[in-house]
Order: sequence, then structure tokens, then C-alpha cells
Amino acid sequence: MSIKSDSNKLLSFGVRIIAFSVFPMIWFLSQAILFREITNRIPRALLIFLAITIGSSFIFFLYAGMNKIISYAPKSYQEGLYGAMFVGPAIFLLGLFLFYPAIRTIYLSFRDKWGENSVGLDNYVWAFSDKIMQITIRNQFIWLVGVVTLAIMIGLIVAYVSDKLQKGEAVFKSIIFLPMAISGVGSSAIFKFIYAYRPPPLTQIGFLNGLRVTGGNDDMGNPCKNNIIENGRKIDYVNDGCTQPIGWLQQRDLTKFTSFENVTPDDSFFSWLVNFPLNTILLMIIMVWMYTGFAMIVFSAAIKAVPTEITEAGRIDGASEARIFLSVIMPYVKSTIVVVATYLTVTVLKAYDIVFVTTRGDFETNLLAVKMMDEFSKFLHFGRASTVSILIFISVVPIIVLNVFRNKEDEAL
Repeated sequence: MSIKSDSNKLLSFGVRIIAFSVFPMIWFLSQAILFREITNRIPRALLIFLAITIGSSFIFFLYAGMNKIISYAPKSYQEGLYGAMFVGPAIFLLGLFLFYPAIRTIYLSFRDKWGENSVGLDNYVWAFSDKIMQITIRNQFIWLVGVVTLAIMIGLIVAYVSDKLQKGEAVFKSIIFLPMAISGVGSSAIFKFIYAYRPPPLTQIGFLNGLRVTGGNDDMGNPCKNNIIENGRKIDYVNDGCTQPIGWLQQRDLTKFTSFENVTPDDSFFSWLVNFPLNTILLMIIMVWMYTGFAMIVFSAAIKAVPTEITEAGRIDGASEARIFLSVIMPYVKSTIVVVATYLTVTVLKAYDIVFVTTRGDFETNLLAVKMMDEFSKFLHFGRASTVSILIFISVVPIIVLNVFRNKEDEAL
């Protein structure tokens, strides 16, 4: 009996090895080699025909063969083996395209420019000592704190307020959610026009600068306007006393603002405030604008799940709406906040299109994702590019740990 049981286990183990390794490898290599060799040699229409006929038929016979192999295993093991048959290729592809590249990236982070020779920790020393990298890490930290916090706060408030609307709730939420339907490139292009700057005396086409240069009078008492023609005379903003436009996305600090023109190093607070990274904050606003709608939709669903008996009891006891929101709603949506924060954190760490479209990382606006691509494609330094990608991964670790503890708390309840 024991010998038969051991034989069944050994047979099941062998079939599992086939399901998780041999079968997925044949499944992948057969398709990859076949179509890699003929892709550039035959017309596309014929390639599609071959993919449908030969490719699909081969996969069918491969699964049929695997099904036949599993049928020889003991019936008590067959259910698990059938699952392994379908899961095996997915695990194989995850290992090939996700796990292996991750290990390879860690390895390259300790190598030189071309990945040929070991340089120890030199790439990591560069990551934390290089001035440009220090600014990039600073910007990434500001984005993580600012975008995640603002999107969650605004999304929570908008979700709570919209839930109180008697009419038009769907329309209101649709308007707030609309930016999610626009790509990052499209949103960046929209805000690039809002922040647009043209050197004087050109007409300002940017919304902010158009408002800035319009209104008020110059030192001679003449009105200042954005190159408007009135009564056959051009009224501009180039005279002394008129407010001048600002290159918003080129503005690394607040030195162009009148309030900070006379700040001296002795003014410790104002000298620190004058270095406020204005253009970085303006780029953050684009992502906040895009993802507030997402946060609102998720929080709105969570708020609607809060028992009305609890909120009504709070109102009967005389609690204000603010107190109900903080003491009743917030504890109920705590898990939802963690989920939204996780999604936003990963999204911010992947932020590439916004910076690339607007400033391309210039004027001290770079982020880790953009810097990684610059090192990889512009400077062809594989070691440093891998190091930056490792820093991005390390930035995700705290949020992963937070989710692990949250899941354990949920399981304990």
C-alpha cells in the first residue's frame, strides 16, 4: 500500500514537472521560434493565416496531449494537475518576462556602462551623490507625498459632497471623472497651453500669462493689455509698471514674483520659501487633476456602503457633518484609502508622459522614470539605468508592506 502510494506521488510529481516546465517551454518556444523565423519572410496576410491554422492547431494538440498524460495519473491528483496544465504557461511567461528581467536588472545595477565589468556600489553612490539625481529623488518624494495626498483628500471630499446631492449626482461625478478618459499626453498638452510662456513683446497665448499681463496700468497711467487693438492703437504690456509674464514651467523657484524680489539670506524662512519648486508643483497638478476622479468614484462606492443607521444616529446626537465625516465615514473607508493610495503610489512612480511632454525633465523637473529612460536611451548607461529602476522598486516596498499588514488585519477580523 505504501509502495503504491509512493508510486502515485512520484507519478503526480513527474506530471507536475511536465505541466509547469516542459509543457510551457514547448508551448512558448514552438510559437516563438516558428513565427520569429517566418515573420519577415512571408506576407502578413499569410502569416495571420498560418497563426490561426498552424499555431492554433499546434496548441490544441499540445493541450490534448497534456490532457492524455494527466489521464494516466491517479484520479485523486488529476484535478490539481488540470489546473497546473493551464497555470503552467502563465507562470512560465511571468518568470520569463517579469522575474528574470528583475534579477537581471539587479545584476546590471552593479555593472559598468555596458554591463561588462563589475563596479561594486559605484552606481548607487552616484545615485545619491550626483546633484541631478538628488534633485530627481527630491522631486519624486514631493510627487509621492503631494499627488497621493491631494488626490485622496480632494477625492474624499468630492465623493462625500456628491453623495449628498439630491439631483445631478451622476452628471457631477461624470464631469469630475472626465479627465481620466484623457491620456497623460493629452492632459499634459492641455496644461502646457495653460502654462505657456512667450517672451515679450509677443502675445501671451497661455491662460495664466494672459490673465497676468492683462489689467492694471503702467508707470505713465496707461492700461496694460495682452497686445489688444483698441481704436486703432495697440495696447501691450511691455512698458514699465506692467506685470510681466512668467515662464511657469521654466520657473525653478519664486524669484520672479514681486513679493520675493528683496529676500535676503538673513530672512531664514523666506529665503527657504523662495526656493519652492514651482514648476514641479505645477506638473503635479496635472496628475492630481487626472486621478481625482478615480479616487472620487472608488470613495463614493465605499461611502455608500456605510450603514445609514450609524450616520443618522450621529446626526440625532447633534454631530456636525464634519464630525460625522471624520468619526464615522473615515474609519469605514480606511481600507479603501489604502487601496487608492497603493494605486496612486504606483502610478506616480511610473509617471513619465507628463514630464516628458511638458519639460522633458529640464529645469529641475525630472522624475525617476524619466531619468531611468534618459540613462538607458540617451546616455546608454545600462548600469545607472538599472540602478534608477531599482530605486523605483524600493520606493514601492513600503506600500507593499502596508498592504500586507492591512490584509492580515482584515483576516483577523
